[in-house]
Amino acid sequence: MARGEEEHVQYTRAVFDAIPLPALIVDEELRIQDFNEAAARFLGPGADIALNQLGGEAFHCHNCAPHGCGKSERCQNCTIRVGVRRAIQEGTLIRELHHAELQTPTGAVFYDVMITASLLPYTDTPRVLLILEDPSRVLQEISTRRRLRFKKTTPKDSWSARQGALSIPG
Repeated sequence: MARGEEEHVQYTRAVFDAIPLPALIVDEELRIQDFNEAAARFLGPGADIALNQLGGEAFHCHNCAPHGCGKSERCQNCTIRVGVRRAIQEGTLIRELHHAELQTPTGAVFYDVMITASLLPYTDTPRVLLILEDPSRVLQEISTRRRLRFKKTTPKDSWSARQGALSIPG
């Protein structure tokens, strides 16, 4: 690999790892091709074994048992699977709320996750960037933005200015 190419790869890797949310690159079957540092933390110890695994198997989706990711009847309507498929077919950004049921050593855990799926350009076979977000954090961020927006204009600044603009000089 030439020096310029190597620098570009390092640059791209740094950008990918700087995303504070779990981000994965998956193929059309949801096989994990790459993931960022936030996804590695989410996957836990030994995250590297997730490479080339189907997403549901890597994340211990409850619907994978007993046949594997994508094989059960419920998998056909999986929001992540449908979102990735739509991103590939439509070439558009897809954002959907997914209700996951993950298997843990202590039993099933229900977990809501906002997914973003976006088709990546310039790949030999279709690849999708899949970002996983906690929807409660998204709502919290929206609420914070609204509060900040309202704090920028105090009632005196906005209401008095409007009243003055509407008043007719005597």
